[in-house]
Amino acid sequence: MSKADSELFFSVLLERVLHCWPKSIDVKQLHADKSRPDLYVVSGLGAMGDSIAEGFDGEIDAVLVTVLCDAVTSTIRSAALFCTEIEPALLRPDTVRENFEKRLHRAETNPDLGWKEEDILLIRRYFFLNNKRCR
Repeated sequence: MSKADSELFFSVLLERVLHCWPKSIDVKQLHADKSRPDLYVVSGLGAMGDSIAEGFDGEIDAVLVTVLCDAVTSTIRSAALFCTEIEPALLRPDTVRENFEKRLHRAETNPDLGWKEEDILLIRRYFFLNNKRCR
């Protein structure tokens, strides 16, 4: 197996992305819609996630790390309903992975998301390498 392939393993990608997140995130500023409490925003979280993802622009695997940043952001947002501070490194990897892979499937199959053919091929390579390994 090549070094390039080994860098596509979920655990390697997750460690790389989590390294860019702060050790702890204050999620006290939760703004919910009064009529629909399931609709809420964590103040500043989206901008933080976008800023971290932008740091990977231009990387050969940008599609993977950008989608993984979105999955981490989404997982933190979900956890914010139940606590006021979150350490991204303590997120359950299986939860992040499930979210990540759902998003990758969407990126692979929805041309409106704007990913290039080489991005789609990289997504397929990710699934090939990760689905033949034991989780």
